[in-house]
Amino acid sequence: MMRNYLLLILLFLAIGAKAQPDTTRVLFIGNSFTYMNDVPTLVQGLATAAGYPLKFVMHAPGGISVGDVAQGTSAHMNNPVVFDLIRSDNWDFVSLQDNQGRFIYGNGNFPDTNVSKVIRGHIKIRDSVQYYHPCARMLWFAGWGPKNGYMPYASTGKGLIDNIYVDYLALKNVAGEIIAPIGKAWERELDTLPAVDLWGPDQTHESLAGAYLTASVIFTSIYRMNTELVPFDGGLDSVSAKILRRIAYHTVIDSLVPSNLSHYIPDITFSSGTLTATAGYAVYNWYRNDSLLTSTTTNSIPIAGNGCYYVIASLTDTCPARSVERCVTTTEVNNIIAPQPVEVYPVPAHDFVSVVSEGCWDRATISDATGRIMSRNIISKGRNQIDIQALAPGIYFLHLESLAETRNFKIIKE
Repeated sequence: MMRNYLLLILLFLAIGAKAQPDTTRVLFIGNSFTYMNDVPTLVQGLATAAGYPLKFVMHAPGGISVGDVAQGTSAHMNNPVVFDLIRSDNWDFVSLQDNQGRFIYGNGNFPDTNVSKVIRGHIKIRDSVQYYHPCARMLWFAGWGPKNGYMPYASTGKGLIDNIYVDYLALKNVAGEIIAPIGKAWERELDTLPAVDLWGPDQTHESLAGAYLTASVIFTSIYRMNTELVPFDGGLDSVSAKILRRIAYHTVIDSLVPSNLSHYIPDITFSSGTLTATAGYAVYNWYRNDSLLTSTTTNSIPIAGNGCYYVIASLTDTCPARSVERCVTTTEVNNIIAPQPVEVYPVPAHDFVSVVSEGCWDRATISDATGRIMSRNIISKGRNQIDIQALAPGIYFLHLESLAETRNFKIIKE
């Protein structure tokens, strides 16, 4: 009897106490774009500050590409050292950074395979990782090029980032796995924090700020938590660092579908005080503030108070998948606050729609009359602008969602 009583106490303590996370193991393969300002150590710094132990190994010799024929056995796809490292530990993620010049052509174009076997090289490394570590995920390092562009492909750094990202989308369509949308975060920073230069003195490699933003995107892609709240500045001033973490978080969350991250993680929706995860998994481990709430075979739970919630779901006992974290306050749970005022104008609109809100919205999607999503956005407190220039004239719907409520507005594009 006493023994059973002690077991019950231990079980209660195990569920009520803060969960002790497993160590995340990350293999970084790249060149000086990974090595400069030690991007892996910055990722580890963020993880440590967030309370998640992370171990990494970096293989990043300068100038080396994934599949450049002229580099022989130094090219990553042909290097025995790379494959020895793949076998050396039970990796959870492998960040693969190619020479970004192999992705600057845009439109899904790559160098002649006699010069650089870009797609083949990525697939060869992916196949080796999956053979030895079936649960591991590849992170394709979709980065940046020279600050002033590279003619004739683009005259600006922003233009190169667009080309690079489009080619990584082409890689993803063939090889699957997850794009780390690093360059897209750089684009946001150029628009919102231009005083902080992401490029270093040579205007090709990253500055410390560029490395920090890169690391923040990789961290967010791995843990899917609100990176803005992680107290690690990485040698930057605290204000700039927090803005860069915010940019990284929003970029990753906005890119869940095109980056393919959504394919590998459960989604969480909120309705009537209940969180519901994607159906079809065998086990759902629900957490609030990193403490295990319950382990169950059902995919929904009632919200049990304020905090940040996420679920780790698995089809079997292996290959668990962690959802994006969703945070809520007690007042939102109890729905005792009035619906927040939102103003959307002009109607009709031509190039931009303004959204003025007294609160933040986790999701803001524009869909057409058939329900097809045309764009995903984050709405912050205050005035926001959504670019609709690419939409054809017609009727669209803006759907806003938070843990407290949902709102819908009609948009007419002239």
